[in-house]
Amino acid sequence: MRNIFLLVICSICIVSCNYKQLDKVAPTENTITKGEKFRITLPEDHTKGSMWQINNTFDSKVLDYYGSVFHGNEKGVDFNFVAFEKGKTTVNFALIKYRDTLELKEFIIDVK
Repeated sequence: MRNIFLLVICSICIVSCNYKQLDKVAPTENTITKGEKFRITLPEDHTKGSMWQINNTFDSKVLDYYGSVFHGNEKGVDFNFVAFEKGKTTVNFALIKYRDTLELKEFIIDVK
């Protein structure tokens, strides 16, 4: 009985800590619910000298940025967020190498 209880608690923790993956680039919108955690994963290869940077111009009343995690050259980088309030905002990223911008990506987030 105790083992079943521990298994249920561990399962709840794993599910509640899971971040939803958003991958629709603008002009397509990504829809999530208030309070939901989500991530945007972008390919990043440090051997090429480039990295993604977030532009902090999104509405901080709608989203809270939880930071990024690099998972290696094969898996890229996760940018983690939580939806604070209902609303719509845009999150912009730039792939930079030294002082040059190589690519721009824009994600529209609609919080319901």
